[in-house]
Amino acid sequence: MPLWVFVIATTIASGFISYFYLNQPLLGVLEAEAFTFVLICVAYYIRVRPNLKVNRGIYILLGITPIGFLLWVVEAFSLSRFFVTSSIGWPLLLTASVIPFVIGAFIGDWIGRKRNYQLPFALPC
Repeated sequence: MPLWVFVIATTIASGFISYFYLNQPLLGVLEAEAFTFVLICVAYYIRVRPNLKVNRGIYILLGITPIGFLLWVVEAFSLSRFFVTSSIGWPLLLTASVIPFVIGAFIGDWIGRKRNYQLPFALPC
């Protein structure tokens, strides 16, 4: 049985189990199933039909999410005393909270460029 057929069958089976045996509300089960099917479609597209622009976007998002968040945490802890004691602390904090995510996006794009925007385990573009 192909992987994608197995994933879809498992998703449908988990929906039936959640509704009938775990007594979850029908609307919640349908929302979870719909969200799961959207993610399955995105995963299929990324894995089977790769595209250079999509791969670049994925690398940028992967740079923003973990790298940008880690940079933001380091910045928040290192400058928190200044932001609390300063009269312009909160506007400066909001402005400075964007910068680590932009740096993370550039780092993600740089990593993607080094890998020719090829995702791991994906078919070549």
